[in-house]
Amino acid sequence: MEDRRIGISLLAFSADQHAGIGTYTVGLTKALTERAPDRYTVFVPPRHESLWRQALPPAVNVVLCGPDPRHRTLRVAFEQTGLRRLALEHGLHTLFFPHLFAPLWKTPRAVVTVYDLLLLSSATDFPWYKRAYQRLAYRQVGARATHIVTISEFCHRDIVRRLAVPPARVTVAAPGLDAEFAGEPPPEGPGLDLPERYLLSVAGSYPHKRLHTVLDAFVRVCNEVPDLRLVVAGTYAGERDAVPALLAAAQQKGVASRVHVLPRVERAGMRRMFSGAAVLVSASEIEGFGIPIIEAMAVGCPVAASPAEAVVEVLGGCGWVAADFVVPAMVKSPGS
Repeated sequence: MEDRRIGISLLAFSADQHAGIGTYTVGLTKALTERAPDRYTVFVPPRHESLWRQALPPAVNVVLCGPDPRHRTLRVAFEQTGLRRLALEHGLHTLFFPHLFAPLWKTPRAVVTVYDLLLLSSATDFPWYKRAYQRLAYRQVGARATHIVTISEFCHRDIVRRLAVPPARVTVAAPGLDAEFAGEPPPEGPGLDLPERYLLSVAGSYPHKRLHTVLDAFVRVCNEVPDLRLVVAGTYAGERDAVPALLAAAQQKGVASRVHVLPRVERAGMRRMFSGAAVLVSASEIEGFGIPIIEAMAVGCPVAASPAEAVVEVLGGCGWVAADFVVPAMVKSPGS
């Protein structure tokens, strides 16, 4: 059999920006390269050279190239031109993109990750120009990518339907658990300042995450449980004005002292945050997967969620799913 060499573009990865996508990129890249390190060439921006050299097997060929990942337009332009040239020079048969990328070429083969089609959904409130760009990108992926990788069966169905690609051209590679959530819990150390009893929300501050719905649901139940608090984490990813608006709403509703917004939590503290929660609350209107759901389940934290299709899929009959997306349904007891 021909020894087909594979390239992985890590040029879009930025550890301080990508939240769940970053976690998925690191985990998937490590899993692939550990199976056959001498087959892989990874393309890395100079900014993240040390990170990837420490994370990947020594036999993996690391090529430094491209602009800083924060310069998105320059990065996309380089991937369309300079990266293709480098891939051909290194004799690569396939380039894998663990992020959305719309190739303008057919050689080498491009395998592209589509996490979801969120920007095509009416459940989101992204700017028109971002929607327009994504529509063009999705159309190009459907036409030119050799294969598409996605993260859930819900996304598989959505991609096949909306992009009109054959089901066989789409593969599901679901996210897994980080090492912090496997095995025995580490000894407790300094770090998180958490209340004794709290509901937990782990979500970026995007409109479709519906943090205000989480707050409204908390307001409905907090008077019955005087010592209950609401802890909100993960909001560093998303809209800058969302957290101030959430805190202002909490002040207006008279619960500001009971709402705690955490700064970015280090991976070492994530397990403790989930295991200490009374319930993880997910109010999203749409999700591609829902990594916080599996992290909560892994440590025995109960989950209460809105009926987003991918979340219901990930729960697999566990947890509690509301009958509807409205606040009264989110706080209705399962037995009532």
